[in-house]
Amino acid sequence: MARSKPSPLDGLLDSPRVREAAQALVRVVAEEARERSLTPKAYARAVRQLERLRGRPLIYPALIGNTGRGARVVLADGTTKLDFIGGIGVYGLGHGDPDLLETAVVAAAGDTVFQGHLMPGPEYLRLSRSLLRHAGPRFKHAWLSVSGAMANENALKLIFQKHSPADRVIVFERGFAGRTLALAELTDKPAFREGLPLRGNVLQIPFYDPGDSDSTAHSLAALDAHLTRYPGRVAAMLFELVQGEGGIQTAPREFFAALMQRCREVGIAVWVDEVQTFARTGELFGFQSFDLADSVDVVTVGKLLQGSAVIFTRPYNPRPGLIAGTYAGSTVGMAVGARLIERLESEGYLGPDGRTAVLGRRVERRFDSLRKRLPRAVGPRSGIGAMHAFVAFDGSAPVAGAVVRAAFEEGLLVFTAGVNPTKVRLLLPLNTTDEELEAGFAMLEKSLRLVSSEREIPC
Repeated sequence: MARSKPSPLDGLLDSPRVREAAQALVRVVAEEARERSLTPKAYARAVRQLERLRGRPLIYPALIGNTGRGARVVLADGTTKLDFIGGIGVYGLGHGDPDLLETAVVAAAGDTVFQGHLMPGPEYLRLSRSLLRHAGPRFKHAWLSVSGAMANENALKLIFQKHSPADRVIVFERGFAGRTLALAELTDKPAFREGLPLRGNVLQIPFYDPGDSDSTAHSLAALDAHLTRYPGRVAAMLFELVQGEGGIQTAPREFFAALMQRCREVGIAVWVDEVQTFARTGELFGFQSFDLADSVDVVTVGKLLQGSAVIFTRPYNPRPGLIAGTYAGSTVGMAVGARLIERLESEGYLGPDGRTAVLGRRVERRFDSLRKRLPRAVGPRSGIGAMHAFVAFDGSAPVAGAVVRAAFEEGLLVFTAGVNPTKVRLLLPLNTTDEELEAGFAMLEKSLRLVSSEREIPC
């Protein structure tokens, strides 16, 4: 693909004087941070204070301090951990990437820290161009925002406006859309909406079940039942091609294609949520990995992008005022997000044989090897590219939580996802090395053995 037209920021980064200054600042900050590592007591006090201020404990006592490198993060007490969860998918190229830090330094020295939609800067233009160029010719518009939830809120609004007076959305069971009032109802997690007023306009259908040979037919039947019960009232169907919070569950292309085809036949919007999957499936967009681009009307992205966006075809361009807002995102986030996309393209991360797909195959091989050694500790796994999960022991939430805590003590950051079973989740940096994988899986194995011993569970 042809590179988009250079922006003023590109010129600044290409200036030897600016680049040298940025490198010097990054180096000085790293050196100074190393001198300021907290003692164990001071670190524990800082953790307790933060937990008091936020009103709840941290999942694990991790405060980032010094500049890390790759999958290795340095905490504020100077200790190093292997980060295989990346802030739940935020750190696409891991920690301390020199080029991205230098990009951030130059962007931070510009006119303003955050950009609004009223007066956007060159970073806004550069990122929008990059997203639309990669999304494909059907997509004509991109609207930037700060969080993935905001992108999904904007998507919901422009879909409802386009299909008014239709007021219902079909979603998959075990799906996740975000934590705003509206998105909590789209999310299949009752605890996330406890005490919230509900509109009752969300309709669920089953996600793909690999154990059911008729899974596609069953989901189609559920979709048709909703369409029959609410004629003209359904505005869209929301697709997570990989259910992140649902346990890194995915499905064959044919499953999604059949449902999307039915949506198009009846004239409802096909909305794909790629907030967590963006750049993690082997392509920038999961709908490209599944060859579904011709069926999608609206797509939302976030996390690894360092901001978020809703991207949509021309018919979904809303009337003025519907998706306004003060902030479009941080200048640093836009600059780093655009630079990261350029790096993924130029450094061979994309495509079926790209570095992200190769990483996924390496992870799968290590899980297979680990399962041979610990057949009762490592249950069914799922995933694609740089996002994976597995069932630990019986898949109960307490046991999965114990594995996560044990892994932290061993030096590995992982997290949980899904319910019944609860899985242990990995969202790896795309540039995770073989050495980092080897070390991380050794720590994971130690953690599983420790939980097996402590809880007297066979492994």
